[in-house]
Amino acid sequence: MHKNPDGMGDQMPQSDRIYEEVKAAILSGEIAPSTVLSQNELARQYDVSRSPVRDALRLLEQEGLVQLVPKVGALVKADDFSGAVEVTEIRGILEGYVAKQLAHTATYEDLKTLRDSLNQVRLAVEAGDLDAFFHRERNHHVQLVSMSRNRRLARVIEGLVDPLCNRAYAAYVQSSPEAARVMYEEHLSILNAIEEGDGSRAQALMGKHIQRMHAAMLHMAGYDYTDLDLEDLEK
Repeated sequence: MHKNPDGMGDQMPQSDRIYEEVKAAILSGEIAPSTVLSQNELARQYDVSRSPVRDALRLLEQEGLVQLVPKVGALVKADDFSGAVEVTEIRGILEGYVAKQLAHTATYEDLKTLRDSLNQVRLAVEAGDLDAFFHRERNHHVQLVSMSRNRRLARVIEGLVDPLCNRAYAAYVQSSPEAARVMYEEHLSILNAIEEGDGSRAQALMGKHIQRMHAAMLHMAGYDYTDLDLEDLEK
């Protein structure tokens, strides 16, 4: 964590800047689970009063990232991937539906945009830049959903992607060197099916892609699973 990165902090309220930076540090693992965040220490670090720090910590509590402890501070919660497991189950159904619909409704411009988006994912994979891959692959999912032109569905799917789910996803990519390449290839197959107008195949491939994430979440949550193997999904 640091104060006013690249001068950007001057453009937002103090509490928002503190919230964004502390949240990023928690999700990246820079601030470890079970760490106690002292209001006084954060106030000194950011050279502010305790009020914006308190507001920032309340926002983090609302997102489930910390637990406020009276007279102590904010306790960074341990990873709980059980919620991420539930999220991936639902996403598999909804995003599979999106892929199926796009096979019948995507325009030439939609396909061009998706190709450009996926090309950015490929460049990140080739560069071995896992941080860029994480953000670009997530953006590609957002692009696919937005092109369904179903705003209510888009809001539902957006609401499913919570901070801890993102953290679990990032941890999975970091823990598996080949994950980025395999996931890019899965997206390529999905896009090919959409371009060919094969809705059923696009839906099945998207389901398989999300199923990979589901298996990873089960593994990270410490669940025992024998019917879902990551290696089998790569075949």
